[in-house]
Amino acid sequence: MKNSNKMILGYIVGGMLVILIVPSIIYFVTILMDNIYKINIIQNHILQWIIVLLLLITGLLFGISSIIYQNVIGKGGPVEIANIEISPKTKNLVISGPYRFTRNPMLFGTFLIYFAFAIIINSITAVFIVIIFVVFMLTVVVKKEEERLLKDFGNQYEQYRNKTSMIIPWFPKKK
Repeated sequence: MKNSNKMILGYIVGGMLVILIVPSIIYFVTILMDNIYKINIIQNHILQWIIVLLLLITGLLFGISSIIYQNVIGKGGPVEIANIEISPKTKNLVISGPYRFTRNPMLFGTFLIYFAFAIIINSITAVFIVIIFVVFMLTVVVKKEEERLLKDFGNQYEQYRNKTSMIIPWFPKKK
């Protein structure tokens, strides 16, 4: 029961961060910067919404399926903030489902959703903010996460890391 409550809390905190806090930051910083200058990225509204829908659908598929695989196969969750475990860590290394294509399908899905949001806002400023966020997540958060995975799963994770792309599924590593 304790682990279930911790898992629920982890998804509530993580969900608020991903769905509310980060998009709000992107939005408000974009508004501030766009008062100085505004550069639209897509003029054609039909094209804009086609791109948004493709990004959202792909992002949601990767994000949701990675959560399911992590819970069912990994028997845990990903949520750790500032070295505080707020959901049980995975007990099994997950390398199937969306994890076949990328070591970070949840982040990949989140990035696509944030890029869709930037395109909805239709501002180059929002795109730059998302890029800064992506770089931060890849250089700080993923690095910490990989240290833990190496410690917990050792050679099994090292082999997986050597053959699976860090983030972009369509660019697998050379074998």
